[in-house]
Amino acid sequence: MTAAQPAPTTNQNLDVAVETVSQVRRRLRFTVPQAQVAVAFVQTTAKFAAKVRVAGFRPGKAPAAMIERMHGVEIRRNALDDLLKAWVFKAIQATGLNPVGRPEVESMGELARDKPLAVQVLCEVLPTLELQGFEGAALTVDPIVADDEDVAEALEAKARERTEQIAVDTGLQNGDEAVATWSITDEGADAPRETADKRRFVVGAEHVPFEVNALALNATVGEEIVEDRAAEGTLTARKVTLTVHEAHRTEIPKVDDELAKDLGHADLAALQAAVKAEVEADVAKRNLEARRNAAVDNLLAKNEVELPSSFVDELVDQQLAQSFGHLDEKTLRSLGGFFQQMRKDMRKNTEGALRRGLALEALADKWEILPDDAAIDEKLAELIAQNPSRAERLKREYGNDQGRDELRRRVRSDRAMDDLVKLATYTEGTAKTLRAAKAPTPQAFADDGEHDHDHEGHDHDHAEHVHDENCNHG
Repeated sequence: MTAAQPAPTTNQNLDVAVETVSQVRRRLRFTVPQAQVAVAFVQTTAKFAAKVRVAGFRPGKAPAAMIERMHGVEIRRNALDDLLKAWVFKAIQATGLNPVGRPEVESMGELARDKPLAVQVLCEVLPTLELQGFEGAALTVDPIVADDEDVAEALEAKARERTEQIAVDTGLQNGDEAVATWSITDEGADAPRETADKRRFVVGAEHVPFEVNALALNATVGEEIVEDRAAEGTLTARKVTLTVHEAHRTEIPKVDDELAKDLGHADLAALQAAVKAEVEADVAKRNLEARRNAAVDNLLAKNEVELPSSFVDELVDQQLAQSFGHLDEKTLRSLGGFFQQMRKDMRKNTEGALRRGLALEALADKWEILPDDAAIDEKLAELIAQNPSRAERLKREYGNDQGRDELRRRVRSDRAMDDLVKLATYTEGTAKTLRAAKAPTPQAFADDGEHDHDHEGHDHDHAEHVHDENCNHG
């Protein structure tokens, strides 16, 4: 997509007046010549004559006047559809506009075979941005710093990556995973009130009967345990029989030289140094991202970026189709408010990402950033290094012309971002640790509505909807 629109031109066969309604809306006014209106009536009438039967006439031989009297409403409707599909497309071509979404026919003159047809169409386009007022901005960002506890957490994470399931034969503990058979029989009863045959469970879990958890603690695999005990919170006696067939315990290795060697380092000191370097790199990346976000937020605060509402809706619908397209209508209805809230959240995120992307593309155009093929290859190599398991898929995805064009846009955006960051000065606010920066906050999950966009004035209740090859859904 591009933020710039070509300058309007005039088609030799069609004069189109273009009115700029807003950053993203263009109103087109044009007139279909009377001769073309008459042709549409003749062609549509001929199509009806070929497929309808009229008593006394062979198929296709009934007089046109008779066909029009019999099917006048349908003929007018079909003729109008054909005219709009053809001439709205021609009008858009004549202006050089690149609509995003379906053009909307706002009004028309009288449709008659002996008169020209005046048409007024509204199109949405991507905005043409003239960005200003962002150079030399003084911005404040909260720096992220790493301390010893952050490094220790990172080391623990390395250890958890080597977690193993160890078989346990005796002395079961809460948290161990066991497979057991049990029965619970009330006093005086002829049959058990509850049985389980080789059921897998976690010792201490709430969904397991109290009596079973009590016997499982310190149990030995293969040994049958039989015990009379009162039910929890009562004096009722119960006979409980339990046999543990197998048990496993999650074991996280210690952070020591052995773990370091397992991870490919000489000793614990070398592992600690490597992890500290990773933590510092993460901190540097997050601090850079904070400056980038501050710079873009300032850019958008100084420059309005209106969005084509229908285009945003289409992008959101595509995301929802990817997420929920496999569900049937009944299941979708059952999601109810959850589905609507998700759509609202997706729209908000899409609007933010689109504004950001359009602004950076406009800067790349302004600064004439033109990445060469070597930069595209470098970007692809970077993506593969970040996702080595997807290397072949990434090569296929970005190996063709369309994929390389997408990478070129990304490189342009990245370079525009870097140049934008350099134009501002930064003051450090309140520092926070890396672990605090990683921790989710309640605000991350709350919908405060502060960034909702109502798109006032975007009326979508129009008479006709034209959808043809000139609609850009990229």
